[in-house]
Amino acid sequence: MLAMAQQYYIKYLRDVKDQSISQIAEQTGVNWRTAKKYADCSNWNKEECPLRGKFPIMEAYREQVDTWLMEDQTRPKKQRHTAKRIYDRLVSEFGFAGSDRTVRYYVAKRKLELQIEKSEPYIRLEHPGGEAQADFGTFQAIIGGELVERKMLILSYPYSNAAFVFVTPKENTECFLEGLRRLFEMSGGVPNRIWFDNLSAAVVSVGTDGKRKLTDEFQRFALHYRFQPVFCNPAQGNEKGHVENKVGYARRNWCVPLPVANDLEQLQYVINQQALEDLKRLHYAKGVLQQELWEREKIKLLELPLVPYEAFRLESVKANGYGEVLVDQKTLKVPSIRSHERVWLKYWWNKVDVLNDSYEVLSSLPRGYIDEPIPIDLQTLLEPLYNRPKALDYSSVLALLPSQTKAFLQSVEGKSRKARIGWIIRMLRTYQIEEIERCLTQEKQDDVSRLEHVLYRLRHPEIIPTPMKDNRTPSVFVGYQPDLSRYDQLQRTEVRK
Repeated sequence: MLAMAQQYYIKYLRDVKDQSISQIAEQTGVNWRTAKKYADCSNWNKEECPLRGKFPIMEAYREQVDTWLMEDQTRPKKQRHTAKRIYDRLVSEFGFAGSDRTVRYYVAKRKLELQIEKSEPYIRLEHPGGEAQADFGTFQAIIGGELVERKMLILSYPYSNAAFVFVTPKENTECFLEGLRRLFEMSGGVPNRIWFDNLSAAVVSVGTDGKRKLTDEFQRFALHYRFQPVFCNPAQGNEKGHVENKVGYARRNWCVPLPVANDLEQLQYVINQQALEDLKRLHYAKGVLQQELWEREKIKLLELPLVPYEAFRLESVKANGYGEVLVDQKTLKVPSIRSHERVWLKYWWNKVDVLNDSYEVLSSLPRGYIDEPIPIDLQTLLEPLYNRPKALDYSSVLALLPSQTKAFLQSVEGKSRKARIGWIIRMLRTYQIEEIERCLTQEKQDDVSRLEHVLYRLRHPEIIPTPMKDNRTPSVFVGYQPDLSRYDQLQRTEVRK
């Protein structure tokens, strides 16, 4: 585009000096079409064109970001990447040198194109030091190579913005009270007041006058640790807005991408380390390090009791005729008890102790919900990677694949990797991932066409009949082979004249 002064001069030569387009082009040194454009222009209003967002610095990272956003559509809504989380990952994992704003613009544009919904904001509430808020949040993680759903019980302190997390399988009474005990120990003290939802682990019922009937177990727990429980009005979780915000913050920043661990203890450690690291940032409103504010707030906490509270539930049951008992709605065999024997079940948050009449432990069983995996649709997760095979290296799908399948895909690049991803997707329509893993373990991985036949053979093995033992046939006839040529004598012989 020419400068405004040049445009004005071209129009002046045309209208006042009455020059031709060719003369104007020659005199001004511009292209003939450019000269005509401005010489004969009759509408000089500004064009209101939307700004086109161009992101040259994002070119090398578009594939990574697009993969994360597409994977997010298979994840829980509250456990998806935010623009800030994407920026943080680009900086830490790929050395991204662009600005936070560039990433935000690009992510906003791509989310609109991918029709990804925006999350609703939370309401922030302020509280004095020494008070806390508690709430559960649900998130997904990969434990032992399996996708599982877990709960995080968060205890947040609005004054300092500090928060501590306990990872638990469920929201029942045992998990809730064990979680609070662990959180008090992480905090180094007990808050004076704690705000809760009307969760069933603490509240039996809410009367029409707003009075609550609390569970006996929760009341004993509160007396043991000397804190005052405060409950929100029904359906008004925003009254404890700080922890609502913190649950969302933890999911977006500490659980994206999906955390990977060998067991629940390692997962707990990974998330706790991130919570402690988060104390090193500035408070969102006070401009002071959260660690410094937390040190001030810790002084106001109540001391921990000398004896920790043991959260468990006792239940008397009778074994059936097979020596089995009903635990968490599942019938389990307990080798150390007799048929029809009456025993005690001591329910902890993560296990069940089987006790005799003298309360001696006969056996310990894991709670039924400890190892419950979430069914994974690997075919759906791999499909976006078919057209972006390079993105496999930084996709969370890798953590869900068995070792040989992972090596099968990562050992090649480009078109070869795309072909192998397509083969895995196609095979998953017929076979389980365990069958594919077994096939890749037994056979060389360089001939994909052969692998399909091997898979079929593994599922449909050749059956070789076992020879029969015959003790009745006389030995002279064993192995006898008949002479079929003798039957030729039975054929009619024609005599030609």
